[in-house]
Amino acid sequence: MVHMDVIVAIQRYIQLMIESVKGMKVLILDHETMGIVSSVFSQNEILQQEVYLFELIDTPNREVMTHLKSICFLRPTQENLFLLSDELKKPKYEQYHLFYTNVLKADYLEELAHADEHEVVTQVQEYYADYFPIHNNVFSFNIDTSVALSPTAYQNTLDRTCDGLSAILLSLKRKPLIRYEKSSTDATKIAQELVRRMNAKEERSLFDFGRKAGGVPVLLIIDRRSDPITPLLTQWTYQAMVHELMGIRNNRVNTGSGEIVLSALQDDFFKANLFANYGDLGENVKRKAMEAFEQGKRNQNIQSIEDMKNFLQNYPEFQKLSSNASKHVNMLTDLSSIVSSRHLYPVSEAEQELAVNSDHSFAVKTLTPLLSSPKVGDAEKLRLLLLYAVRYENHSANQLGSLMNMVLNSSSLDKQETVGLIKTMLLYGGEGSRSGDLFGNKNWFAKAKSSIKRGLKEATNVYTQHKPMLAEHLNELVRGKLSEVEYPAIEGKIDRNKPSDIIVFIAGGATYEESVTLREAKDLPEFANVRIVLGGSSVLNSSAFLKELARLRDSNMRN
Repeated sequence: MVHMDVIVAIQRYIQLMIESVKGMKVLILDHETMGIVSSVFSQNEILQQEVYLFELIDTPNREVMTHLKSICFLRPTQENLFLLSDELKKPKYEQYHLFYTNVLKADYLEELAHADEHEVVTQVQEYYADYFPIHNNVFSFNIDTSVALSPTAYQNTLDRTCDGLSAILLSLKRKPLIRYEKSSTDATKIAQELVRRMNAKEERSLFDFGRKAGGVPVLLIIDRRSDPITPLLTQWTYQAMVHELMGIRNNRVNTGSGEIVLSALQDDFFKANLFANYGDLGENVKRKAMEAFEQGKRNQNIQSIEDMKNFLQNYPEFQKLSSNASKHVNMLTDLSSIVSSRHLYPVSEAEQELAVNSDHSFAVKTLTPLLSSPKVGDAEKLRLLLLYAVRYENHSANQLGSLMNMVLNSSSLDKQETVGLIKTMLLYGGEGSRSGDLFGNKNWFAKAKSSIKRGLKEATNVYTQHKPMLAEHLNELVRGKLSEVEYPAIEGKIDRNKPSDIIVFIAGGATYEESVTLREAKDLPEFANVRIVLGGSSVLNSSAFLKELARLRDSNMRN
């Protein structure tokens, strides 16, 4: 049986593709497949497999190399069809081996065949690698915006989403029961289109994987709107912190001193510390630095030819160790500087108070000095204000107006834009737009649990109390308790048995905090023998989420 591992699935496709073409070759990519390849292999790993050169298909005036074969790994887009058709009329390479990331329609193939006047196309294959793997069980489609789209852009986004989900199912060889968030237009349309594709005559056989042992696999499609809290929170585990404070894109981070690669596949220290909290991370980086320092001291003690020989043999490994230690020391230094300059400890504690507890007077008391302080940045104040607006939207003593005035008097934020953003947030993720019970207000038991959290606060890490709504969805799903009214099946009967495989897709973007939820679930007895994969339109941080809200606000103001 194929494992639920998106990195292995992509690696397998790329390996098969390269191995199928013997001899020296050129790898032709588009901008998306370039990111997909670089997510699972380093450039050196690819070059070691008789790949002479990487090229982007839209690079003008590429050199003609008719002594080389080419592998074209492309998304089946109209733009790529035009570019490749033009090239096939004047071939640059001896052979063209075409590998597409998704299902090819008949008319697409016909146009390719018509363009191949010189009969240089040797093979055309569908390899379902149409997504960006983040972890073994996390993927993204790198869709930068999902809101305020024109009808054409919305259709393109819907198509890209369904392309990606089809590829996920085909690469993992799963034909799941599809459940979706009924109150969400986006989730509903994605579910409907995906089922239409799976049932289409020309594609139906692709999804015929036979019956597997265990419960029926489930694809759960939910909407970011039902949990607008998680993307606004400061993060305190390594990968999530880097993304929140600096941004990660296809394993690359832009720092003050240039771009660095942070890949769990190529960096054992990063792999071991992906989910390490900030305090533990500091200790682990210190140990790594001391290890490199001690190795360096040993290398300085060269007193014989034998010592010199050993030094030269071990030098590449020492260089690698030293470089890796330096990278993470610098990264930790940058993170520490940002945490300090942006006063993120008190800000994060206030965020957690708003996200987890329900003591309104205590929340206002906590927020007042932060929102009026010139030392706290505009972005942090805005996040706190939005969290308060959603948390106490219908509270009888709501003080949003006075808190907003504090922010406007102590920041450079524009009043009209800030008011508009708050209104947009409440339209986007307020009580009237959400499914589920985000704050535990809808039943007495949840309220009782919330009321005792104050007493437990000292016994937990005050910066990481919050658990995303995803944790509740997964818990209810494995126990057969997920509401059939709020999350119906698009087709087929809901199986109350525990599913062995769960794929969750969040329309509007997932977060690294939600990937931590998956890791924590692995240690719970109710999730024994359950494999979970999480995906999103993108991987959000707070700045990306605020940009989405601002885009929606500006669209609403224009209309």
